Amino acid sequence: MPRLLLLLLLSALGGCTALPPSTAGVAVHDFGPLEAATLIPVGLPLRNVEVVPAPWLASNVMAYRLVYAQSTRRQAFKDSRWAAQPAQLVELVLKRALRAGDPATPAGGCRLRVDLDEFTQRFDSPQLSRGVIEARVTLLAPRTEQPLAVRAFAVDHEAPTADAAGGVIALRAGALQLKSDIRSWLEGLDAAPPGVAGSLRIRCGS
Repeated sequence: MPRLLLLLLLSALGGCTALPPSTAGVAVHDFGPLEAATLIPVGLPLRNVEVVPAPWLASNVMAYRLVYAQSTRRQAFKDSRWAAQPAQLVELVLKRALRAGDPATPAGGCRLRVDLDEFTQRFDSPQLSRGVIEARVTLLAPRTEQPLAVRAFAVDHEAPTADAAGGVIALRAGALQLKSDIRSWLEGLDAAPPGVAGSLRIRCGS
């Protein structure tokens, strides 16, 4: 009987090892509450905003880089992660701010494609870090998907603390700045000389 009980106990312990690792100690972050202020749509109507992540950003890990030690090595915090992929968090910010897909948008409408190339916390020293976001933004014509305008953006915000929580604050601020920068760019396109701006508005279905 003792031998049988021992075998049953070992079998139960072996079954436990097949369970997925516990995430009880992992802190899950998003950008928190976003501004609820009503924003006027940009002059160039947008049918949709799509944020496409680079392959190294296609997960919800919270990445960092020790520039002062190993600048080419990407690492991830073990006890912190994003609630979704960074591209999905950024996409939500942009869709809300630019009111992409607004019911008042004319049929068709342009599409905004954002290629997210970098979204990470960089440590310049053990005590100093910053949130860095790099993206390439393309305004695409309806149906033909022809690029109408292209612009590269890079934002950089200092983190208040040299840890994962500080990186969240810095990258949230960076995402909000990216939103403002893209909006200003689109408004600048709309305010271009009549011949150029008019052509873009026509192409976007306005």
